[in-house]
Amino acid sequence: MCVPLAALDAVVVTASQQGERRIPFAEFHRLPGETPHLDTNLRAGELITAVEIPPLPTAARSTYRKVRERSSYAFALVSVAATLQVEGGQVKEVRLAFGGCAHKPWRAQQAEAYLTGQPATAEHFRAAAEAELAGARVGQENAFKVPMLRNTVISVLEELVQGRSAERRAGEGNA
Repeated sequence: MCVPLAALDAVVVTASQQGERRIPFAEFHRLPGETPHLDTNLRAGELITAVEIPPLPTAARSTYRKVRERSSYAFALVSVAATLQVEGGQVKEVRLAFGGCAHKPWRAQQAEAYLTGQPATAEHFRAAAEAELAGARVGQENAFKVPMLRNTVISVLEELVQGRSAERRAGEGNA
């Protein structure tokens, strides 16, 4: 659920004795840094009371794809959440978030910036994914994720251009 929430600019609402706090979802999870034992930016005594998703016109055409080793409840090797608004064959607005490739959901802002105003084609989707992934730091055991994620981004965006939804794809087996 975290990857789609990152793509949709959700806000986590918390309550504590100090009052209510609103945390943009992009700031909710932490990178390990000096405190690898802390996964989120929740403070001691805070309770999540709501997760708010702003109304987004682009969310009308959206999907989530989880690539995993088997079709059970396995963790994602990679995942992509995307929303796409195309007008006149050009990308008007796009939101992309990745899972399974970082310590927290990764908002693909470089790819989003590249795609906005570009023709909605597989070539541009590939270029955007490659631009986003160019700085990826991988090891020998996870290098396979870069091409897997790139191909998933292309596939998801092509699906959205064609108007196919996750609901229609549900009967097709493992995503």
